[in-house]
Amino acid sequence: MRNIHIHKALSSELLDPNRAAFEVVERKFRGHPDSMADLVAQSFTQKYIHDAWEKIPELSNTFFPNFSSDKVVLSGASTKYINNLYEIAKPLDALLIGKITRKIGKIEIDVKKIFRESVESVLTKCLGHENYKPYVRQKIYSVSRAGVDHNKGFYNPSSVSDLLQILKEETHANDTVYVVAYSPLSLTEKLAIHLDNLIASDDFREKFLEIGTDIKVMIRRRYSSFEITMCLPIFPEKVNDNYSYNCIIKKATGYLSDKIITFLNNSGSSSSRHKLKLMINTKDTNDKKYYALWGTSLSKGDIGAVGRGNRQQGFISGIRPSANEAMSGKNPNHFAGIVYQLVSENISKSILEETGLKNIVYITANNGDRLSYPNSIDIVLEGNHGSIEESIRKITKKALMSISQFRKDFINGDPYLRFMNPIIN
Repeated sequence: MRNIHIHKALSSELLDPNRAAFEVVERKFRGHPDSMADLVAQSFTQKYIHDAWEKIPELSNTFFPNFSSDKVVLSGASTKYINNLYEIAKPLDALLIGKITRKIGKIEIDVKKIFRESVESVLTKCLGHENYKPYVRQKIYSVSRAGVDHNKGFYNPSSVSDLLQILKEETHANDTVYVVAYSPLSLTEKLAIHLDNLIASDDFREKFLEIGTDIKVMIRRRYSSFEITMCLPIFPEKVNDNYSYNCIIKKATGYLSDKIITFLNNSGSSSSRHKLKLMINTKDTNDKKYYALWGTSLSKGDIGAVGRGNRQQGFISGIRPSANEAMSGKNPNHFAGIVYQLVSENISKSILEETGLKNIVYITANNGDRLSYPNSIDIVLEGNHGSIEESIRKITKKALMSISQFRKDFINGDPYLRFMNPIIN
């Protein structure tokens, strides 16, 4: 084992934002263009791998061709809704940009079909309808030639045996990266994730059929006072006029305020007097409202891109440490940013469960490191930890030995469920 460092926290707020006087957290909900771009890229990754496993039994549901699909972009449509009719001046462009193996000898992988299925499955799930389907245009930009630092067949193997030999020789960290995970989440962080799930609930969807899913929330906590800003897109085809629009927003504000206060009061927080100020669609004027065809700003020309959305923990925090890695669409075989994110999450959660200590786990890797042997692991712990260092080292070693299982679980998991329910502790 290389370089496991255990540190005592220098700042309690680093480990427990609940102690901070101020905390700010954002979450982009499932219908946000950036969130859907992440989900499309991840869906493509998993469908691509399963397609290869189905066509090539020799891969034994373990190995898969080299690829990366982490540059998915959703470029919004230009639309109007007039007199109950759509007017589409420009369709929604779905772009897949990456390095992708399309053939293993004579065996072809239908990348175009897999991408189309990925786009449609994600958008339908996240938007809750298929009205967008006739207006999607797809384009794939990929290369199959590797650089001189790879075998020439890295993305274009001449046979299955050639692919397996390449994977045996070149499966290691493909970049210098660092990842970070922490446990437990703060009340504000949990609330951000809870709100997305609340608005995805059957109860909310039945009460507010007029509200779409392209929502972003910003939560500012000052001691026990919560100031929350949300945007709620309204389907123009489901609302007759601005008066009806205003009634929906007022009703939704009351509903969400009650649910948020209930969540805070049931959170086990030391404060019993939470204050809430909820502001919705703050950009609205008397004659300009947040109407969005399909319930998403993708209908208004907005653009979604992998890596611009939530961090791996499910939100964007102004107080937490974070890495700049975008997991979605990356190759889970040798992309260190995926492998070590899964490892660090497991280590952090296990430390909290076994010792009760709040913690932050950093893993750094050098380009070329063996995945089971990263350059360094640094663990920041709350309080005095001298007597449990050996237990933490065992937790860390066990996690590194479980990389193959983490990878399989990641490939076989549902990317939508992971998005909606990231690891919460």
